[in-house]
Amino acid sequence: MFAENRQDIIRQQLETKGAVLTAKLVEQFGVSLETIRRDLMAMEQQGLLKRVHGGAVRDPGMQRYYYLQERTKDFSEEKRQVARNAMAFVREGDIIFLDEGSTALAFAEMLNERFSNLTVVTHDLGVFRLLCQKPGFQMILCAGHYVREENSFYGSLVLETMERLHVRKSFLFPSAVSMDFGIGDFHPDLHPVQKKMLEIADEVFVLADSSKFEKKALLKIADMKREYTYITDAKLPEGLRTLYRENEYNVFTGEELA
Repeated sequence: MFAENRQDIIRQQLETKGAVLTAKLVEQFGVSLETIRRDLMAMEQQGLLKRVHGGAVRDPGMQRYYYLQERTKDFSEEKRQVARNAMAFVREGDIIFLDEGSTALAFAEMLNERFSNLTVVTHDLGVFRLLCQKPGFQMILCAGHYVREENSFYGSLVLETMERLHVRKSFLFPSAVSMDFGIGDFHPDLHPVQKKMLEIADEVFVLADSSKFEKKALLKIADMKREYTYITDAKLPEGLRTLYRENEYNVFTGEELA
């Protein structure tokens, strides 16, 4: 089979599965590892894919930034599924930090329904208002300068408060997740708060609907790390699930409980 034919098939598989594994392509085409590497390199140079350890993904596109009010309308069912999936990692009595955003609000609603005894730290005013009336919830609002379009707080006052805190679990809600570009978001004021969240927690959970995977955002919060847990919905393409797990990233789509 000519290289052009192999690359056409690889392109089709990327479209349907979101990612390809180098070892499986070697087996599928009956060619050497070096041949597949040359194919992937040529396709990367054409902007058709991005090579990663163990395979390749579709070239990550840049996410667009939308205000919170707009984001609340998009992928609402997927966000609720992500929030439901994340409930498997919360325990009564936990001390948790919640990031801001539309998925954070869906997450907070489910905490309100399912738990009676939590300590919740947040810099999101909407999350705080939603949970502060819940009997048995201890609430800590990290307040400072206010970002109206995100309904949340940032700045030195927030960071100084966080410096004095330690939580069991931080739940981060980024705009983009990528093996190559890491975990990303857009708002420069909120960026230091999100980075600090990762430092003060025993465990980190990254919650993002499937549309945000293998995308890029303007600001990098952190590299993808194997000790983090990535929670998404069941629409994450099969190829991406396989590639992440081959690279030992803990990706949870909810189907693991079925």
